[in-house]
Amino acid sequence: MAVTYTADDGEFVFYDVADGIYLIMASADGYLTPSAMTVTITNGSIANVKFAMDIDTRTYKGTVSGIVKNSIGYVMPNCFVGLYQIVDDGMGGAREMLVATTKTNGAGQYLFGNVSGGKYLVKAKMNA
Repeated sequence: MAVTYTADDGEFVFYDVADGIYLIMASADGYLTPSAMTVTITNGSIANVKFAMDIDTRTYKGTVSGIVKNSIGYVMPNCFVGLYQIVDDGMGGAREMLVATTKTNGAGQYLFGNVSGGKYLVKAKMNA
């Protein structure tokens, strides 16, 4: 019957809804679709509806890319680059966990694809 979109804070509204029973569904790119909810409107009542949207880790992937340069600004081809995820160490701190490696191309560029959401650190090292 109607479609609406959320505000930045996730709030949504339908105006001038006639009395009746409605099925409300929510969806968003990168999130699992929650179960539909049934809402009944009588005598012009207001129904407050909340959906919990969980990230779909199967589709929520990104890239990390950049260019490695030396201290005077020259690009560094064939440089080793490591992608480290910052993870909870279980004792209130964090540790770095190596999750992927690559080498820069001739223009000093690197790219890591299919990266899950989280905090990461990139480290580069030129062979001695």
